[in-house]
Amino acid sequence: MQKINVDEISLKILALLQKDARMSFTEIGKEIGLTSSSVAERVKRLENYGIIENYTINLNPEKMGFPITAIMLVSFAGIFTQQEKDIVNALSKYYQVIECLRITGKNDFLIKIMVSSMDEFKIINDEVAKFGQVETSLVVTTFTKNTTVDIEKMLKTEKI
Repeated sequence: MQKINVDEISLKILALLQKDARMSFTEIGKEIGLTSSSVAERVKRLENYGIIENYTINLNPEKMGFPITAIMLVSFAGIFTQQEKDIVNALSKYYQVIECLRITGKNDFLIKIMVSSMDEFKIINDEVAKFGQVETSLVVTTFTKNTTVDIEKMLKTEKI
């Protein structure tokens, strides 16, 4: 995969779009000192490079009726590649699955779910347990919630 070098102006555009994906090219241009057509051209380029994958909104899970968030760590036994396919297939039917990640370390998968009740939690937990050993933690407090790199903070921080 080729790494694309993104300059500071494009990073500023990305930071503004992360805050508000509905911000107009004119508003972005005023904020960073470019014409709206220059902003549009850069955004199109960022989309074409695959840096901007999509535009979305963030929902409040509790207000949507999902007050329980759980993190499940799964360790497989047996043929990993088949179990990986099977668990991904099984989880695809649950809209409550927010993330499913293959990870390194003593566990093989990390699954994040948001559910409306402990009954819903039990159904999904029991399904996951069919694939291996499950260690589950309920989220008590969320301190940070980022879906991507905080570009504003990145621009203000010296490289490590």
